[in-house]
Amino acid sequence: MKNLKCMFVFMMVTVVSSLSYGQETLKMFVKENKVPCQGVAPMECLQVKYNNKGDWQFFYDHIEGFNFEKGNRYELMVVRTKRQGVIPADASSYEYKLKSIISKTPVVKEKGIYDTKMILTRLNGKEINTGNVYLTINEATGMINGKSGCNNFGAKFTKLSSKNQIKIGSPYGTLMACDEKNMKLEQDFTNAIKDKKFKIVKKNNKVQFKNSKNKIIMEFSIPTQNDVWSFIAKNNWKLIMLENVGQDYGRASIKFDPTEKKVSGNTGCNNFFGTYTLKGNDHIVFSGLGSTRMACIDEEVAKTERKMLSLLSDKELRFDVAEQTLNFYLGDRLIMMFGTVK
Repeated sequence: MKNLKCMFVFMMVTVVSSLSYGQETLKMFVKENKVPCQGVAPMECLQVKYNNKGDWQFFYDHIEGFNFEKGNRYELMVVRTKRQGVIPADASSYEYKLKSIISKTPVVKEKGIYDTKMILTRLNGKEINTGNVYLTINEATGMINGKSGCNNFGAKFTKLSSKNQIKIGSPYGTLMACDEKNMKLEQDFTNAIKDKKFKIVKKNNKVQFKNSKNKIIMEFSIPTQNDVWSFIAKNNWKLIMLENVGQDYGRASIKFDPTEKKVSGNTGCNNFFGTYTLKGNDHIVFSGLGSTRMACIDEEVAKTERKMLSLLSDKELRFDVAEQTLNFYLGDRLIMMFGTVK
């Protein structure tokens, strides 16, 4: 009898050991936004800390049962299990499963100098009112992107030791030709930022870029949500570029009603209508899109309609506006450009 009891205890210990082998429970903190990262292919990663220690680090894996919602910071209990057997080259050594959500806290950021669209209003002491030069400083990627007067541009930057001081590298961009005035503005702006160090000072919705002698080289304004949507709503927008092809798309257009959060327009063949939801200051999701049902005899027009409705339907797009264009991006790719109808 004693031997049977010992055997039973041994068997239970063996079973428990096999279930818990390579398994541990971790406390994980998840930051409120994903960032671009490089796995087997370009992707977006969560940013995590374990036990709230150290710096934020990229998390390349999936947490089973966890539904991340942007704008919320999480405290989780996660079960991490070591994979058994042969592990594929592109797979992690561990599997993660959500045990519980301890807390979920919305994070509301005050607008600062990062991740905020700024429109140039003064350059080397001269007033600029075209709206054709603007930029966004992306803290996560270390890139500055925007429009330099005529072309879209990008430039790497590094943060210096002093607060809000950066060094901008050499800008690069598209190579379109514009009118003489905008080309001159672009050249002056490019020369002003190329390989330069700046101290950035924010005063309300004004942002000043100062040199080492405390001279203001550039001044930008940060448009408010009301400013942006007042401008968008007062214009009818005609499609002028679709998936990197610029041409005359006939009647294809879009119109917004910010009061009702409604969108309407034409695909070049049929009228369409629906609603939209804003995500932050520069992201938008269109939903409930419907359209009239006329047959599009012209195959090119029909193709435009299919592309346009597909790109607008149930996708989170980033948008920005210049003086004459309304632009939509899927990730970092410009997919649609609309121009103002005179």
